[in-house]
Amino acid sequence: MSEDLDFVIPVTTNCSRSERSHHAAGIKKHLTAIKGYEPWLRIGQTLQGANQGRQYLGSISYASVVQGTEDTIKIEVGLREPLITPPETGSARTALLDPVSGDDLVARVPTRCISQAEAFAEKIRAALTRREVAIRDFYDVDYGIMRLGLDPTTPYMVDLIRHKIAIPGNDPVNVSGPRMSSLHGQLKTRLQPILRQKDFDDFDLARATNTIFEIAKTIAEE
Repeated sequence: MSEDLDFVIPVTTNCSRSERSHHAAGIKKHLTAIKGYEPWLRIGQTLQGANQGRQYLGSISYASVVQGTEDTIKIEVGLREPLITPPETGSARTALLDPVSGDDLVARVPTRCISQAEAFAEKIRAALTRREVAIRDFYDVDYGIMRLGLDPTTPYMVDLIRHKIAIPGNDPVNVSGPRMSSLHGQLKTRLQPILRQKDFDDFDLARATNTIFEIAKTIAEE
């Protein structure tokens, strides 16, 4: 689950701020010109650098035919670390289905993306180290295990998670009681409003937090 469109430009961890700015110039150019590609899209916020150029944040807006209101798509471009695994070609799809056939209403679009294993490792890193704990990270990890059959305990995944956490700039692993307890208050305010009822009912926060506890123990072992 994501609150925005995430893009990654792989860079070395010691990449300078000016080098990151140079790498981001191309995507800034494309975002500025987006109205020329799709007239119904508008620039909400031009891409602006943050965190010493390790992130570029912006947004585009559009008139929603479903809600009848102006909606926003947040854009985040990360330039903070190299990729560990080769990128893959995935398939971007819409959640909108044809009411008669049940097929995708909009054709899927081939999209270059990071590998599933690396994306899963990054989600686990977020659940373990994000400064302000977010329940969406725990939902994503639980979804990956329960629905996609991903296993964070394999030697390969444990090494990948350790590698991700060791990258400079991450906060320390934190699975303290107060951090985990604060997730309960996010269930109805941050998770339920953005999930279908069945998906919300299928989520078990206790199971998810226990998984994160176990992963923290595993990666701490030599």
